[in-house]
Amino acid sequence: MQVVNAVKDLDVYIEMPCQTYEECLSVREHTNLPFILDECMQDVGMMVRILADRACDVVNIKIGKVGGLSKARTIRDLCIEAGIPMIIEDAWGGDITQAAIAALAHSTPPNLLFCSTDFASYGPAKIAETTAQRKNGRLAAPIESGLGVQPNFEYLGKPVFDFRL
Repeated sequence: MQVVNAVKDLDVYIEMPCQTYEECLSVREHTNLPFILDECMQDVGMMVRILADRACDVVNIKIGKVGGLSKARTIRDLCIEAGIPMIIEDAWGGDITQAAIAALAHSTPPNLLFCSTDFASYGPAKIAETTAQRKNGRLAAPIESGLGVQPNFEYLGKPVFDFRL
């Protein structure tokens, strides 16, 4: 609260200032600064609680943290209905993660996409070819169906499991 009070006259967002959701909610209740929730955002049930408590102005959806792309999409859809802007990213990743971020971000109404993050350049190696690339400072999503990813099996090695119908 001391930090929040010290910056109360600045044009800043307060992002996940505490370790737990309950602690963050307590801070939120004592400030008018815009609030972003991040690390506590772990599943659909948490998003429902966040919406019921009006606990943030922006939510950070990390695809892997919430259980994958389908669950992230459900959370994204709840945010759309509630008018909550989103940051769409993941905890880390590479080319395949970048493609998932791009797909979800580009299917989000632009007025509700606070930002998305491109992590492909942070990975140790090129693990896939993807059409999700940076163009003109923006992350472009594939226009074909799917994520537009061709895994680099030379780097990844042989699949551990192959499932076919």
